[in-house]
Amino acid sequence: MNRIDRYILLIFCTLAFIACEREFVYRGGEEGLSFSTDTIMFDTIFTSIGSTTKNFRVYNPYSEDMSIESIELAGGEESGFRLNINGYPDSYAEEIRIRAKDSLYIFVEVTIDPVGSNTPFVVTDSIYFRTKSKLQTVQLVAYGQDVVLMKKEWLKTQTLSNEKPYLIYDYLVVDSAETVTIDPGAKLYFYKDASMLVLGTLNVNGTNEEPVIFAGHRQEEWYEDKPGQWGYIHLLPGSGASTFNNCIIKNGMMGILADSVGLNNAPISINNTKIEHISTFGLLAQTSSLKVSNSVFGNCGNSSAALTVGGTYEFNQCTFANYFDWTFRSNPAVFLNNYYVDANDNEQIVPLKEATFNNCIIYGNNYSELGFDLKYSNKEAPELDARYLFNHAIIKLADDFDLSDESKFINILQNEDPSFMNISEYNYQLDTLSTAKDVGNFKLAEPFPLDILGTNRLQDDGPDLGAYERYEKQ
Repeated sequence: MNRIDRYILLIFCTLAFIACEREFVYRGGEEGLSFSTDTIMFDTIFTSIGSTTKNFRVYNPYSEDMSIESIELAGGEESGFRLNINGYPDSYAEEIRIRAKDSLYIFVEVTIDPVGSNTPFVVTDSIYFRTKSKLQTVQLVAYGQDVVLMKKEWLKTQTLSNEKPYLIYDYLVVDSAETVTIDPGAKLYFYKDASMLVLGTLNVNGTNEEPVIFAGHRQEEWYEDKPGQWGYIHLLPGSGASTFNNCIIKNGMMGILADSVGLNNAPISINNTKIEHISTFGLLAQTSSLKVSNSVFGNCGNSSAALTVGGTYEFNQCTFANYFDWTFRSNPAVFLNNYYVDANDNEQIVPLKEATFNNCIIYGNNYSELGFDLKYSNKEAPELDARYLFNHAIIKLADDFDLSDESKFINILQNEDPSFMNISEYNYQLDTLSTAKDVGNFKLAEPFPLDILGTNRLQDDGPDLGAYERYEKQ
C-alpha cells in the first residue's frame, strides 16, 4: 500500500468513526433530570472570603443519550455564587451531553459581599436546568456574616466587642504597655497562619453563657475539629499579667505559647477555658508563671500541656484528655522539663520551682500520659531543681511507674479510666459510673466551688476530679 492509499484509508476510517458517534438529540421525558440533592447549603461564610467548594450530580435517568438544552445560574454574572459545569467554569452552558444512565458533576462556590449588618443574613440563588419543555431548579443557600477585618494591626489600649466577629490576617499585636480587653461573646477568627502576639496585656473576659472564641476562619462543619488552621496566641517576654476567662481556643497550630511571662508580677491566669483540636501543643510554657483552673486541654498533636525550661505552675480541677488521631502522637499529654541546651551544646538547668496538679485528670490514648525530662545539679537536693506534686488525680501511667514518693504523688488512681461521656464527640464530662466521681479533695476544691459549666462541686459526697462535676439529681 503506497502513501496515497494509506492517506485515503485514514480519511475513510475517520469519517466512519464520526458517522458512528452517537447523536445527543433526546431532550428527556416528563420525569426530567434527577439530582443528588435539591439544595446546596453553605454554613456561615464571612463576607469577602470565598467558601469551600461543594458539588452535586445531575443524572440522566433514561435509557437514551440526552442533551440538556441549558444550565444557568439565575443570578448570572452578578451572583455571589460561582459554577463549574462538568469542568467548565461558567454561569451558563448549553447543549450539555449526558449518556444514558450517566451523570455529570456541578461544582459550586460562593463569595458574599458585606452588607453592613451585625447579624447573620441569608444569600440565595438557583440553578436552572432546561430539558425539552421542563424547567427544574437546584436551590443555593449561604449564610453570611459581616466581619471586622484586621491585618497586621498593632492594638493600643482598647476593647474588642461582640458586635461583629473579627477576621485576622497575618498577625494582631497587643502593643507594649497597652491593655486589650475582649468582651464576653466576642469571636476572633484567624486566617491561615495568622497569630495573636501579646507584648502588653490581654484580658479575655468571657462568661459561661458567652465565651470568647479564638478559632480558624472556616465555619463549614468539616473544619469544626480540624487542627492547624491558624497560628497561636503568643505571650511574649516582658508582656503583662494576661488573663483568660471562659474562652475556647481551637483549631490552631498551638493554643497558648507563654514565653518567660508572669514572673515579675501576677502570674498568667487561665480559668474555665477549653483548648482543643491543636496540631502541636495546647499550652507550651517556657520559664513562666501560670495559675490555671477549671480548664480542659483536649486533643493535641503533641502534649496538651508542656511546662518547659523551669517556671512556676499551678493547675486546679483541670482535665487533660488527649485522644488525638489526625497523626501519630508520641509525647504524653502532660510533660515537665527544667533545662535547655545552649549554643555551646551545654545543658543549662532552669529550676522548676513548682508544678502542682490538684484534683486533675490526665488521660488519653497513649501508653503513658505523663512525661518528665529533668536534670539535677545536686542529687542530694533534687527539689532545688525540680519540685512537682500531683495531689488527688487520675493519671494514665506505665504499669511500672513508681508512685511511692508521697512528696510528689498523693492519692493517685493509676490507669483508672475516667469514663468520659463521649470521646469521639470530645465530650469530657463524666459518666455516671466514672471513677473520678466524688474522690477529689474537698479542701483543694473549696477555692473553686463551681466547675467549668457553673455546677457546684461542693454539694454532694465530694468534688469530682477534673474540670467537670457530675451531679446526680435525687
